[in-house]
Amino acid sequence: MRKRMNLYKVVDQNGKQVFENLLTAKQVTEKTGCTKNNVAQAAANFALVNKKYRIIPEDIKLSKALDVELLAEWDRYRKWMLKAVGRMK
Repeated sequence: MRKRMNLYKVVDQNGKQVFENLLTAKQVTEKTGCTKNNVAQAAANFALVNKKYRIIPEDIKLSKALDVELLAEWDRYRKWMLKAVGRMK
C-alpha cells in the first residue's frame, strides 16, 4: 500500500525559509545531507538538523489514486455551488 507523502518547509535558526518550495522527505535529505530518520525526528520534535535547519511539516501531497473519495466529494460540492449561483444547469 502506498503512503501519502508529507511536505516539509525547511527554515534556518532564525525562522527564514531556506528553500522556496515545500519539499518531500527525500528532497530534504538530498538538499540538507541528513538521513530520512533525522528528517522524521526533526519534524516530530521541531529539532534542528545539522545544527542549522528546522524542518516543519506543512502539508500532505495529494494523489489521485489515494484521495479519490476526497476529490469526488469536492466535485459534488463544486457542482452544487455552481448550480446554486446559476452557473450550471
